Amino acid sequence: MESLTELEQLALAAPINLADGHPRQALTSGQRLIIDRLPELFDSAEAETLDRLEERVQRTFFDALGQCGAPMGDGRVFSLYSSSVATTVLATCLSRRRARVALIHPTFDNIHDLLSGAVPLVPISEAALAEADPGGLGRDGATCVFVTTPNNPTGRWLGRDQLERLACACAAAGLLLCLDTSFRGFDPRTQFDTYEVLEGSGAEYVVIEDTGKLWPVSELKLSFVAVSRGMREEFGHAVRDVLLSVSPLVLRLVEELAIDGAGGGFARLHELIARNRAATAAAIDGLRGVAMPDPDARVSVCRLRFASGPEADRVRRELAAAGVHVLPGRQFHWAHPEQGDRDLRLAVARSPHVLDEALRRLRVVAARQSPVEEAIR
Repeated sequence: MESLTELEQLALAAPINLADGHPRQALTSGQRLIIDRLPELFDSAEAETLDRLEERVQRTFFDALGQCGAPMGDGRVFSLYSSSVATTVLATCLSRRRARVALIHPTFDNIHDLLSGAVPLVPISEAALAEADPGGLGRDGATCVFVTTPNNPTGRWLGRDQLERLACACAAAGLLLCLDTSFRGFDPRTQFDTYEVLEGSGAEYVVIEDTGKLWPVSELKLSFVAVSRGMREEFGHAVRDVLLSVSPLVLRLVEELAIDGAGGGFARLHELIARNRAATAAAIDGLRGVAMPDPDARVSVCRLRFASGPEADRVRRELAAAGVHVLPGRQFHWAHPEQGDRDLRLAVARSPHVLDEALRRLRVVAARQSPVEEAIR
């Protein structure tokens, strides 16, 4: 199978791209004012030392998302170009540890691809992670648990109590707990203080935070990685293998966007995503054999489930012919692709007029039943 990223790259030139989960909606008025100040931000970034700038920006971003307990001030937060680079650095650490990773299933396939080249992986379901059974977490010899919360594509997330159980179970079993929280900004229910929970549990941890899904600023983004005290030197050494520093200009841009987000920008983002998810639900209303399996999700991606795998594939191919690119579900289920046969994933961080036109074409294509489906019905 082609990877999801390869399919996303094909969609970049499409008339309507609902494939990648990157933000492609129009800038808000507040964000436009920030972009208009880029020369000023450039000069201000050059005028202060990188260490002071970096720590202030990290603090601003964490606070904007409720992460007041992040381990600032003692070298345990690292700035990297993106969450993919952060995952690559983590894979280096895991390889040096000869780790075996229990990886959430399903999830975006590039996490699997980046880790699988370095360490063996075993799938662990969202339900098992929510239950946090210590015996189950370490099954098949796993020494590390990797969770995406909120998850992509399901939007499923670990609440405070669930995370506490999971972290305590990892601490008791001596497992490293790794979290990818790249979609945290979309769901206020996930914005409890993760670091207060992790530090209190005694677990060894790595948390990958990301700005790249939040703001439509031409792929100017950063990932901030926070680690437990015992991981500081190990992770820092792996970072220094690949990176000298991130851009001071991008740090300043992220700082201003985080301030705008805390001042109402995140609320406007949530309104846009809620509106677009509701529009998606309305577009499939009344269509036979099409459903949204994750009605409680709030993230910027949305799954549709069809009556059969062939029908989902037909809809995806005919949509592409109509100029609308979406992703298949198989690759998210990296250990058991057949479990995603019936799903398509749509990105909904788009301007309403773009999404509405895509949904109009989707409804036309989905309403046209294939001969096989008609025979089944």
